[in-house]
Amino acid sequence: MNYRGVVKKGVVVLEPDSLLPDGTVVDVAPVDSAREPLRNHPAFGIWRDREDMSDPVEASRRLRETIERGGSDE
Repeated sequence: MNYRGVVKKGVVVLEPDSLLPDGTVVDVAPVDSAREPLRNHPAFGIWRDREDMSDPVEASRRLRETIERGGSDE
Protein backbone atom coordinates (compact mmCIF):
# COMPACT_ATOMS: atom_id res chain seq x y z
CA MET A 1 0.00 0.00 0.00
CA ASN A 2 1.22 3.49 -0.81
CA TYR A 3 0.77 6.56 1.34
CA ARG A 4 1.05 10.14 0.16
CA GLY A 5 2.76 12.90 2.07
CA VAL A 6 4.58 16.20 1.77
CA VAL A 7 8.01 17.20 3.05
CA LYS A 8 7.76 20.05 5.59
CA LYS A 9 10.95 21.37 7.14
CA GLY A 10 12.78 18.20 6.15
CA VAL A 11 10.19 15.78 7.58
CA VAL A 12 7.73 13.72 5.55
CA VAL A 13 4.21 14.50 6.78
CA LEU A 14 1.71 11.89 5.66
CA GLU A 15 -1.92 12.62 4.83
CA PRO A 16 -4.12 12.61 7.96
CA ASP A 17 -5.76 9.24 7.21
CA SER A 18 -2.36 7.53 6.82
CA LEU A 19 -1.90 6.21 10.33
CA LEU A 20 1.16 4.01 10.61
CA PRO A 21 2.45 2.68 13.92
CA ASP A 22 5.62 4.24 15.33
CA GLY A 23 8.68 2.36 14.20
CA THR A 24 7.21 1.38 10.81
CA VAL A 25 10.00 1.29 8.23
CA VAL A 26 9.03 3.02 4.97
CA ASP A 27 10.57 3.76 1.58
CA VAL A 28 10.15 7.31 0.36
CA ALA A 29 10.38 8.32 -3.29
CA PRO A 30 9.60 11.78 -4.67
CA VAL A 31 6.70 12.02 -7.10
CA ASP A 32 7.71 13.50 -10.43
CA SER A 33 5.06 16.14 -11.07
CA ALA A 34 6.21 16.41 -14.69
CA ARG A 35 5.56 12.76 -15.51
CA GLU A 36 4.92 11.90 -19.10
CA PRO A 37 1.24 11.42 -20.02
CA LEU A 38 -0.01 7.85 -19.75
CA ARG A 39 -0.88 7.83 -23.43
CA ASN A 40 2.89 7.90 -24.16
CA HIS A 41 3.39 4.57 -22.37
CA PRO A 42 4.23 1.74 -24.81
CA ALA A 43 1.28 -0.37 -23.58
CA PHE A 44 -1.29 2.40 -24.08
CA GLY A 45 -3.97 1.28 -26.53
CA ILE A 46 -2.73 -2.28 -27.05
CA TRP A 47 -6.32 -3.58 -27.02
CA ARG A 48 -7.85 -0.92 -29.26
CA ASP A 49 -8.20 -3.34 -32.19
CA ARG A 50 -9.74 -6.18 -30.15
CA GLU A 51 -13.45 -6.41 -30.87
CA ASP A 52 -13.99 -8.57 -27.76
CA MET A 53 -12.81 -5.61 -25.65
CA SER A 54 -14.98 -2.91 -27.26
CA ASP A 55 -17.33 -2.96 -24.24
CA PRO A 56 -15.09 -3.12 -21.14
CA VAL A 57 -17.99 -3.83 -18.77
CA GLU A 58 -19.15 -6.81 -20.84
CA ALA A 59 -15.57 -8.02 -21.30
CA SER A 60 -15.03 -7.90 -17.52
CA ARG A 61 -18.27 -9.81 -16.91
CA ARG A 62 -17.23 -12.54 -19.37
CA LEU A 63 -13.78 -12.77 -17.78
CA ARG A 64 -15.28 -13.13 -14.28
CA GLU A 65 -17.64 -15.86 -15.50
CA THR A 66 -14.75 -17.71 -17.12
CA ILE A 67 -12.68 -17.54 -13.96
CA GLU A 68 -15.61 -18.68 -11.80
CA ARG A 69 -16.12 -21.68 -14.11
CA GLY A 70 -12.42 -22.43 -13.81
CA GLY A 71 -12.17 -22.93 -17.51
CA SER A 72 -10.99 -21.37 -20.68
CA ASP A 73 -13.02 -18.90 -22.68
CA GLU A 74 -11.96 -20.60 -25.89
